[in-house]
Amino acid sequence: MRTIALAVVFSTFFAASAARGDDFVTSDDKTMDSVAADSPKDVVTDGAATKDDDTRPPLKLRPAGGSFVGASALRSMYVSLGVLQAYDVYSTATALRHGAVERNPLLQNAVGNRALFIGLKVAMTAGPVYEAEKLWRNHRRISAIALMAASNGIMMGVAAHNTSVIRRVQASQAIR
Repeated sequence: MRTIALAVVFSTFFAASAARGDDFVTSDDKTMDSVAADSPKDVVTDGAATKDDDTRPPLKLRPAGGSFVGASALRSMYVSLGVLQAYDVYSTATALRHGAVERNPLLQNAVGNRALFIGLKVAMTAGPVYEAEKLWRNHRRISAIALMAASNGIMMGVAAHNTSVIRRVQASQAIR
Protein backbone atom coordinates (compact mmCIF):
# COMPACT_ATOMS: atom_id res chain seq x y z
CA MET A 1 0.00 0.00 0.00
CA ARG A 2 2.85 2.39 0.79
CA THR A 3 4.38 1.78 -2.62
CA ILE A 4 1.11 2.58 -4.37
CA ALA A 5 0.59 5.70 -2.25
CA LEU A 6 4.11 6.92 -3.00
CA ALA A 7 3.64 6.27 -6.72
CA VAL A 8 0.41 8.27 -6.74
CA VAL A 9 2.00 11.16 -4.81
CA PHE A 10 5.03 11.36 -7.09
CA SER A 11 2.99 11.06 -10.28
CA THR A 12 0.68 13.82 -9.06
CA PHE A 13 3.60 16.15 -8.39
CA PHE A 14 5.27 15.34 -11.71
CA ALA A 15 2.00 15.94 -13.58
CA ALA A 16 1.48 19.23 -11.77
CA SER A 17 4.98 20.48 -12.58
CA ALA A 18 4.67 19.44 -16.22
CA ALA A 19 1.34 21.23 -16.49
CA ARG A 20 2.76 24.34 -14.90
CA GLY A 21 5.42 24.64 -17.59
CA ASP A 22 2.90 25.27 -20.39
CA ASP A 23 0.59 27.70 -18.64
CA PHE A 24 2.05 31.02 -19.69
CA VAL A 25 -0.94 32.80 -21.21
CA THR A 26 -1.45 36.46 -22.01
CA SER A 27 -4.46 38.33 -20.72
CA ASP A 28 -7.41 39.17 -22.97
CA ASP A 29 -7.07 42.84 -22.00
CA LYS A 30 -3.57 43.29 -23.41
CA THR A 31 -3.00 44.42 -26.99
CA MET A 32 -0.19 43.26 -29.14
CA ASP A 33 2.06 46.33 -29.32
CA SER A 34 4.10 45.16 -32.28
CA VAL A 35 0.98 44.84 -34.45
CA ALA A 36 -0.27 48.26 -33.32
CA ALA A 37 3.11 49.85 -34.08
CA ASP A 38 3.26 48.32 -37.58
CA SER A 39 -0.28 49.29 -38.58
CA PRO A 40 -0.69 52.24 -40.95
CA LYS A 41 -1.10 55.61 -39.27
CA ASP A 42 -2.77 58.75 -40.46
CA VAL A 43 -1.18 59.72 -43.73
CA VAL A 44 -0.34 63.41 -44.18
CA THR A 45 -0.27 64.70 -47.75
CA ASP A 46 -0.02 68.37 -48.65
CA GLY A 47 -0.82 69.43 -45.10
CA ALA A 48 -4.16 67.58 -44.99
CA ALA A 49 -4.57 64.50 -42.85
CA THR A 50 -6.31 61.59 -44.53
CA LYS A 51 -7.00 58.19 -43.06
CA ASP A 52 -5.85 55.11 -44.96
CA ASP A 53 -8.75 52.80 -45.86
CA ASP A 54 -6.94 49.65 -44.62
CA THR A 55 -6.41 50.94 -41.09
CA ARG A 56 -7.64 48.44 -38.54
CA PRO A 57 -7.65 48.61 -34.77
CA PRO A 58 -4.84 46.77 -32.99
CA LEU A 59 -5.39 43.04 -32.60
CA LYS A 60 -6.20 41.71 -29.19
CA LEU A 61 -4.54 38.52 -28.13
CA ARG A 62 -6.94 35.83 -27.06
CA PRO A 63 -5.83 33.77 -24.12
CA ALA A 64 -5.11 30.19 -24.99
CA GLY A 65 -7.36 27.57 -23.46
CA GLY A 66 -4.43 26.33 -21.40
CA SER A 67 -2.12 23.52 -22.17
CA PHE A 68 -3.41 20.09 -23.01
CA VAL A 69 -0.95 18.66 -20.49
CA GLY A 70 -2.27 20.90 -17.72
CA ALA A 71 -5.90 20.20 -18.53
CA SER A 72 -5.35 16.46 -18.69
CA ALA A 73 -3.40 16.51 -15.42
CA LEU A 74 -6.26 18.37 -13.78
CA ARG A 75 -8.85 15.95 -15.17
CA SER A 76 -6.83 12.97 -13.96
CA MET A 77 -6.74 14.52 -10.49
CA TYR A 78 -10.54 14.84 -10.61
CA VAL A 79 -10.82 11.13 -11.34
CA SER A 80 -8.30 10.16 -8.67
CA LEU A 81 -10.15 12.26 -6.08
CA GLY A 82 -13.37 10.45 -6.95
CA VAL A 83 -11.65 7.08 -6.69
CA LEU A 84 -10.08 7.99 -3.35
CA GLN A 85 -13.44 9.17 -1.99
CA ALA A 86 -15.06 5.90 -3.13
CA TYR A 87 -12.27 3.95 -1.47
CA ASP A 88 -12.87 5.93 1.71
CA VAL A 89 -16.54 4.88 1.69
CA TYR A 90 -15.54 1.25 1.13
CA SER A 91 -12.70 1.17 3.67
CA THR A 92 -14.71 2.99 6.35
CA ALA A 93 -17.60 0.54 5.95
CA THR A 94 -15.17 -2.40 6.05
CA ALA A 95 -13.44 -1.11 9.17
CA LEU A 96 -16.76 -0.46 10.94
CA ARG A 97 -17.97 -3.94 9.98
CA HIS A 98 -14.88 -5.43 11.64
CA GLY A 99 -15.44 -3.49 14.85
CA ALA A 100 -13.55 -0.23 14.35
CA VAL A 101 -14.99 3.07 15.56
CA GLU A 102 -15.17 6.35 13.63
CA ARG A 103 -12.98 8.84 15.50
CA ASN A 104 -13.82 11.92 13.44
CA PRO A 105 -16.51 13.71 15.47
CA LEU A 106 -17.89 15.43 12.37
CA LEU A 107 -18.52 12.10 10.64
CA GLN A 108 -19.60 9.91 13.55
CA ASN A 109 -23.30 10.38 12.83
CA ALA A 110 -22.91 10.28 9.05
CA VAL A 111 -21.15 6.90 8.80
CA GLY A 112 -24.15 5.14 10.34
CA ASN A 113 -26.36 6.20 7.42
CA ARG A 114 -24.83 4.85 4.19
CA ALA A 115 -26.82 7.15 1.85
CA LEU A 116 -25.89 10.21 3.89
CA PHE A 117 -22.23 9.18 3.97
CA ILE A 118 -22.12 8.62 0.20
CA GLY A 119 -23.89 11.94 -0.40
CA LEU A 120 -21.38 13.68 1.81
CA LYS A 121 -18.50 12.07 -0.09
CA VAL A 122 -20.03 13.14 -3.42
CA ALA A 123 -20.24 16.71 -2.11
CA MET A 124 -16.67 16.50 -0.82
CA THR A 125 -15.61 15.48 -4.33
CA ALA A 126 -17.74 18.00 -6.22
CA GLY A 127 -16.63 20.97 -4.10
CA PRO A 128 -12.91 20.92 -4.94
CA VAL A 129 -13.64 19.97 -8.57
CA TYR A 130 -16.01 22.93 -8.94
CA GLU A 131 -13.52 25.34 -7.37
CA ALA A 132 -10.63 24.01 -9.45
CA GLU A 133 -12.66 24.48 -12.62
CA LYS A 134 -13.43 28.09 -11.61
CA LEU A 135 -9.75 28.71 -10.96
CA TRP A 136 -8.79 27.13 -14.29
CA ARG A 137 -11.27 29.29 -16.21
CA ASN A 138 -10.00 32.42 -14.43
CA HIS A 139 -6.48 31.61 -15.63
CA ARG A 140 -5.26 30.59 -12.18
CA ARG A 141 -4.08 27.24 -13.44
CA ILE A 142 -1.34 26.63 -10.91
CA SER A 143 -3.80 27.31 -8.09
CA ALA A 144 -6.29 24.87 -9.61
CA ILE A 145 -3.69 22.12 -9.84
CA ALA A 146 -2.43 22.88 -6.32
CA LEU A 147 -5.98 22.66 -4.94
CA MET A 148 -6.53 19.28 -6.54
CA ALA A 149 -3.10 18.02 -5.49
CA ALA A 150 -3.84 19.03 -1.89
CA SER A 151 -7.30 17.42 -1.99
CA ASN A 152 -5.83 14.22 -3.40
CA GLY A 153 -3.02 14.27 -0.86
CA ILE A 154 -5.44 14.59 2.05
CA MET A 155 -7.57 11.74 0.74
CA MET A 156 -4.49 9.56 0.18
CA GLY A 157 -3.63 10.05 3.84
CA VAL A 158 -7.18 9.12 4.85
CA ALA A 159 -7.08 6.04 2.61
CA ALA A 160 -3.73 4.92 4.02
CA HIS A 161 -5.00 5.41 7.57
CA ASN A 162 -8.17 3.44 6.87
CA THR A 163 -6.14 0.61 5.37
CA SER A 164 -3.92 0.45 8.47
CA VAL A 165 -7.00 0.43 10.73
CA ILE A 166 -8.52 -2.43 8.73
CA ARG A 167 -5.29 -4.43 9.01
CA ARG A 168 -5.05 -3.85 12.76
CA VAL A 169 -8.68 -4.79 13.34
CA GLN A 170 -8.37 -7.93 11.21
CA ALA A 171 -5.14 -8.89 12.97
CA SER A 172 -6.76 -8.46 16.40
CA GLN A 173 -9.71 -10.63 15.29
CA ALA A 174 -7.35 -13.32 14.00
CA ILE A 175 -5.64 -13.50 17.41
CA ARG A 176 -8.91 -14.14 19.25
